[in-house]
Amino acid sequence: MSYKHNNLMAMRQSYWDDTQSQTVQSEKKYFQQMLVDLDIFPQATIENARALFFSLPSIVIVKGYASGFTHTEVHNLIKQHIEAHKLELQRNSSVKIKFNL
Repeated sequence: MSYKHNNLMAMRQSYWDDTQSQTVQSEKKYFQQMLVDLDIFPQATIENARALFFSLPSIVIVKGYASGFTHTEVHNLIKQHIEAHKLELQRNSSVKIKFNL
């Protein structure tokens, strides 16, 4: 694993493990709702949202941390990612994480 991969994975894990922040909790529900709204799942679980979150490209993670994952620009990036990887997400298959900043 590269240094950059380790840092981004640590950011992802730290975010996902945060149970205190109301913002993080509402964003997790937001991920679930996006999966429902884009017809990936009829009812998305928190595990479905986690799989989505951990598959997001690095640019989305960085912008999400900076602006919030519900910000319009970040929302559009997440939507593009979901649409591009619809089958993998539905099958709970791994999606290769892209590291491009």
